[in-house]
Amino acid sequence: MVYVQSAPPAYDEHHGLYPNPAPRSVIEKVQKLTHKSKIDDTTLTRTLAYKRSVKQPVEITAIEKAIEITKRGLDTVTKKYDSYVYEYEIEAELSKQFRLGGGGGHAFSPIVANGAHATTLHYVANNGSLVHELPTVIDVGADYSHYAADITRTILPSNPTARQQKVYDAVKRVQQHALTLLKPGVTMHVYEQDVEKAMAKELVQLELITDESDRQAIRTYFPHASSHFLGLDVHDAGLYEKPLEPNMVVTCEPGIYIAEEQFGVRIEDDVLITESGNRVLSA
Repeated sequence: MVYVQSAPPAYDEHHGLYPNPAPRSVIEKVQKLTHKSKIDDTTLTRTLAYKRSVKQPVEITAIEKAIEITKRGLDTVTKKYDSYVYEYEIEAELSKQFRLGGGGGHAFSPIVANGAHATTLHYVANNGSLVHELPTVIDVGADYSHYAADITRTILPSNPTARQQKVYDAVKRVQQHALTLLKPGVTMHVYEQDVEKAMAKELVQLELITDESDRQAIRTYFPHASSHFLGLDVHDAGLYEKPLEPNMVVTCEPGIYIAEEQFGVRIEDDVLITESGNRVLSA
């Protein structure tokens, strides 16, 4: 058996794309030396990804601590929200609270996106003025002992408009449905399809789309996956085509982003897959 690093199968097997040509060069040299046309060049990568996705008790404890620190920081921000003038003040508050809570800081670049900024995925400038009449999406996670939390909360105005509340409630319903699906034996691919169908129904009710089967229209307002693995990295290693197993930790993060209405809503929690279903660690 020859173990070599490879790109994810989605790239090297299906598209023939190699972001880093070095592993491919090694494979070709090994093929020449062994006179074999085919060698197992993905075993090590996939084995390590699987091993990382199934968490040991000490890892789950570290993730839970990172989540606890993150939640406390978000609670502080929520209570003081009306006093902030700029997005970066919230980022600074969270940085302070994460350190005070015993964390190592942010596990990833924090997102504090008020109003239209929330319609840009992975907005990290965090330099806008806060318009308190518009929702603010806060997507953050503390680092604890090198393990990450990843939680998103959308703070609505103190007196949200009916439209803002309807969009928030729609996202919450989709998340609640998604949480019923996360359990052992489920593959991410099937899960994502089911979540997309639930989101499509909500988008029709919100009169954002007219056809529940129009994927392009759906993805205009819901342009990202609902879940990813969580661990040492915020988007941790894992085999997305394989069934979920107990002791895997994933996120659950549906969202609706309406550029023409200048606001977005995302709700994200961290979920431990258990023998009988799941447990929301960030509840």
